[in-house]
Order: sequence, then structure tokens, then C-alpha cells
Amino acid sequence: MNSSDAPGRRFRADAETPEALVLVKYAAALHATRQILTLAERAEASGKRLVLLVPRGFRPASTLRLFMANHPDLVRLEAR
Repeated sequence: MNSSDAPGRRFRADAETPEALVLVKYAAALHATRQILTLAERAEASGKRLVLLVPRGFRPASTLRLFMANHPDLVRLEAR
């Protein structure tokens, strides 16, 4: 299957505030997935931040750590 034949993917945040897009993830580790990258791009385009709500003890995978290091004002982790 050619990637140009694939339907467009749409991702929604779990919540949206005037300042941020909020994505809730209950996982011990998390990579920089297409969902996170797409929502971060959408947040940046609208002048917002992407807030990832994660459980206590969460450890970001190397891909997510690198993405957050390259975009320090865009993505924020909040442990709940």
C-alpha cells in the first residue's frame, strides 16, 4: 500500500484549554508517537502547549526525551 493512498490520520487531545492541549496517558513509558508529534505540531501552530498527564513513576523513552529537549517550551509532563 502506497502511503499516498492511506487515509489521513486525525488525532484529538483528551482536553483543550485556552493555553494547552491535554493528552492523558497511563503508561509506565512513552515514545514520541505520531499522536504526540501531531498534537505538538497542532499546539505550536495555535500558540499553545502540549501537556501530557502521566502516572507517577513515569519514565519517558529516549525518543520522547529527545523531542522534549528539542522543544522545551512546547511539551510538558505532569505526573498525577
